Amino acid sequence: MPLSAEKHVDRRALEETTLVSNKQGLWWRDTGLRKLNLMLFFLMFSEFTQGYDASLINNVQELTVWQDDFNHPHGSLLGAMSAMYWIGNIVGVVFISSISDRLGRRYCLLFGAILCLAGTGMSTGASSAGLFIAARLLLGIGGVVVAAIGPVWMGELAYPDHRATATSMSNTTYSGGAIIAAWITFGTFRLTSAWAWRIPTVFQALPSLLQLVGVFILPESPRWLISRGREQAALDILAKYHGNGDPNDSVVQFEFQEMKETIELEIAANKTSWLELINSRGNRWRSFILIWCGICKQWSGNGLISYYLSSMLKSAGITREVDTTLITATSQMFSFACALAFAFLPGRVGRRPLLLWSTGLIWLVFALITACTGVYVETGSKSASYATVAFIYVYNGVHNLGWTGAMMVYVVEILPYSLRAKGISLFWLVTGATGAFNTYVNPIGIDAFAWKYYFFYVGWIIVEFVVVYFFFIETKGPSLEQVALLFDGKDAVVSHMNPVADEFLDEEKEGKEKEMDKAEAREIEVAR
Repeated sequence: MPLSAEKHVDRRALEETTLVSNKQGLWWRDTGLRKLNLMLFFLMFSEFTQGYDASLINNVQELTVWQDDFNHPHGSLLGAMSAMYWIGNIVGVVFISSISDRLGRRYCLLFGAILCLAGTGMSTGASSAGLFIAARLLLGIGGVVVAAIGPVWMGELAYPDHRATATSMSNTTYSGGAIIAAWITFGTFRLTSAWAWRIPTVFQALPSLLQLVGVFILPESPRWLISRGREQAALDILAKYHGNGDPNDSVVQFEFQEMKETIELEIAANKTSWLELINSRGNRWRSFILIWCGICKQWSGNGLISYYLSSMLKSAGITREVDTTLITATSQMFSFACALAFAFLPGRVGRRPLLLWSTGLIWLVFALITACTGVYVETGSKSASYATVAFIYVYNGVHNLGWTGAMMVYVVEILPYSLRAKGISLFWLVTGATGAFNTYVNPIGIDAFAWKYYFFYVGWIIVEFVVVYFFFIETKGPSLEQVALLFDGKDAVVSHMNPVADEFLDEEKEGKEKEMDKAEAREIEVAR
């Protein structure tokens, strides 16, 4: 059974405290929600840069002109060119919490988008491997900032009933970016000049340009405004977008009061230090989950398929440029379709079941990819070659089932407000470190072991499944504030307007009183 909270929390009762509004299925008829949900579109591009980059670096490796311009990089140099983006992610995490907590979500996104634009300009004009690597470092710094703050801002702005779906969808544009990069490269691979790879590279600026527009349109996070003492501004935003202009709307008032009281309690408890991530059992549990999610995001075999698909296809006998670029483009289209379809599941099915099913299916499909590739190498079977390609498509689908939308919802909502930016920074720090290691080591492993290198992932994914099963709990139902009860139990810092919190704390108090009465009775008995 999965690890449970220190004290039992009535999950059914907790879910019932989350207000259910009649706007859940008819949001487009509500002026405020219609405006808000359309504006949230800009935040959906937070993962676009990551997906575009993964597909881009994979696709340009398939271009002869790129290989010639950079002297046919391979092994450690190729690994460095790919991994530098993730090293930039490691560097970039230091800016996430400091900017978003002090200046707000808006300025954090602005900072990241500007860095992405600068990195895109440098990489487009790169004339040497060194300049290309430096540009990717800058891209990585900006990319992690927008990827981290986008889902956080999305979750804090979204209407309660829409939070899971909105946050989940913010991660689907990873595949969208990969699709555009793949098809642009497919359209330019016939060019004989450097523009064959420069044109796909310059289009990496697209999401950053869109987000620069969004920065000046989107309202600031109400939770951040409350943390800075601007309660009226927060209430005005909630009323305008969640209550269609009515500050006395029941959902608006419930949200506002719960946010206000909980954030005030967290600040009063001085929950602002990085040490808070490990200072209690609940926070250590959260930190472990964040670290594990960062590892699984990179080490589930997807690093090979995202960055070195061309090498995998060559191992399976697919070598023509037109074939490899077409497979990359169409597989990403399938991946994007799956990501969009599965984005609606976390709010209906839950987070934990999707993560478990996804991990189990990832293991099965990657084992089949390994087996089919091995059969092709040993026998030259065309059927095995085609089966490998088919299972690569399937892999993209099963990976999106849990480790795209559901995972991003999970890492955002397990964190209380005061730790949200720091916790997301920890998640992206681990993601960047494992991504850098992964993209650097994978080409070396492929050079050394060829297709047999896949066996590492076949074994490792089993470990991922076991950890998710025992340590990940379900968070479907409660508000962002109420999720604290599931991890912290009686130590949760949560507004006491929450009836479940009151009931839970009353039970704790009643239990302690009974223990004291029993102790007094024993003392009296001993005295007699």
